[in-house]
Amino acid sequence: MTIEQLAGWSALLAAAATVVGAVFVGLFFSRGEPWGTWNDIASVVLMLAMIPVALVIGTIEMERTTTVAAAVTAIGIGGMLAAAGFQAALVARLRTYEQLLRPTLAAGAVVGVWYVLAGFLGLGGDLPQPLPWWMIAAGVGYVAIGYGFAVGGQRHRLAALGGVTLAVASTVFLAWLGILLIAGKLVVPSWNA
Repeated sequence: MTIEQLAGWSALLAAAATVVGAVFVGLFFSRGEPWGTWNDIASVVLMLAMIPVALVIGTIEMERTTTVAAAVTAIGIGGMLAAAGFQAALVARLRTYEQLLRPTLAAGAVVGVWYVLAGFLGLGGDLPQPLPWWMIAAGVGYVAIGYGFAVGGQRHRLAALGGVTLAVASTVFLAWLGILLIAGKLVVPSWNA
């Protein structure tokens, strides 16, 4: 399996986890448990599946902006690992929802910053259009969720709008990227592989 195929399958898994997580979070906010726990599990899968995606995006973008792309990738992976860790601690009942809400939202916002920055780097021609625009939209959604929750809770309009934006944009981006990578239509430059 090539790095592109691994990242492609990871992107498709992340797209599926995004959709499943969105359904579960909706059920959690309308019906309560056990849907919150299932959403947390989907979030752990999503964040871990995003790591190969971030690596391949960063490697492709290093063709043009080596140091910046490496820093952006490190930011994204750091946010993904933190978010996965916080969600896993919640699933394992090591901390409460209230204790982990702000750190989890902050880690998600860091993932959102990665999405935005990597999307802007991709606008320079490293990624097929309009993939970078989908990344930027997904990143804005992540940040909006965190801000909306922080200032007004789950029912804040910005949190809801951010959630919808994130669910749509991230799913489209991840599915499209996954298909391109698996089909061999997007490859890591040979000197970066």
